[in-house]
Amino acid sequence: MGSPGWKPTAGELRARESGTRRPLSFRASVSRRHCDAAALSGDKTIAHRWSGGVNCLELDETERRYLLAGTVDAVIAVYDTEQPTKTDRTTGHATHEPLIRVAKGSAEGAEGGVGGARGTGGHLFSVSCAAWYPVDTGMFFTGSFDQTVAAWDTNTASRVLAFPFDAKVYDISMSPNASSHCLVAVGTGHPQVRLCDPNSGNVTHTLTGHREAVWATRWMLGSEWILATGAGDGDVRLWDIRRAGSFMRLDASNVRAGEVDALEEALRAPDRGFIPTGPAPATRRDVDAVPAHLFSPDAVRCAGSGWGRSGGGGAPSGRRRYRGGAYGDAAYVAGGS
Repeated sequence: MGSPGWKPTAGELRARESGTRRPLSFRASVSRRHCDAAALSGDKTIAHRWSGGVNCLELDETERRYLLAGTVDAVIAVYDTEQPTKTDRTTGHATHEPLIRVAKGSAEGAEGGVGGARGTGGHLFSVSCAAWYPVDTGMFFTGSFDQTVAAWDTNTASRVLAFPFDAKVYDISMSPNASSHCLVAVGTGHPQVRLCDPNSGNVTHTLTGHREAVWATRWMLGSEWILATGAGDGDVRLWDIRRAGSFMRLDASNVRAGEVDALEEALRAPDRGFIPTGPAPATRRDVDAVPAHLFSPDAVRCAGSGWGRSGGGGAPSGRRRYRGGAYGDAAYVAGGS
């Protein structure tokens, strides 16, 4: 990023070394000039063979060089971002052609698209999401509006597995640090979150709690068992997939301005032993679903979402103590150590 050969002037360096210009000011100036100079690369081109837009891009976490792309035209492509396929000897301009290109499939090629189905046919409709197998670039997964999630063998560019659903697939994700499972979290037009196991070819978990389509899924980096999901109902939920029910619900519609100000103040204040975050779980069942191993003295405090209040929004009613915190007006739920 930044124009070729750009560097601070001698005067800027002299001011920094003499102390007449603060280091933070110098750093901000350098960052700003780099950002202002950002432009499309003039010496590298990513070639494409489709006419529609690109829905998703995913760079592998293993070698950080293979770029996976899914398009509106139902085309899947894999690029090597380090090694160009051809280079102009005169200008040095590099062109990256796709190493793998899976074209749009046909209804005949998609027949039998259940667990264990094999074939070379691509998706029938737009590829909405894509994910690399975390520990090996030999496999990747794609989700599509044709209501399927497919697993692909990178070496043969063929589909080796497919999971059928009853709604459009919006998002998929795999845990980058999982050692005990290789589950694929799937968000679809249905409110339930599905977890698919490529080893068995079956949907092994169904997480119920959202009220509308699930648009986003992400695994937590700190734990292979914790999954975050976001849906059209405005909720972000955290799940421990070993237990039923979500253990935390972040509902933006119930956050009041005063609570937001208090959150900002607490985040800027010195460490007080807790980190404030979103509102309390909506039900006692959600609170009870918090795994015991997630509780710690450094609990996370959640602002109240109105559960346990009177119908007129008056004073809290029925407040009770639960594991070191009161829920109804506020709740203490699991916090990362």
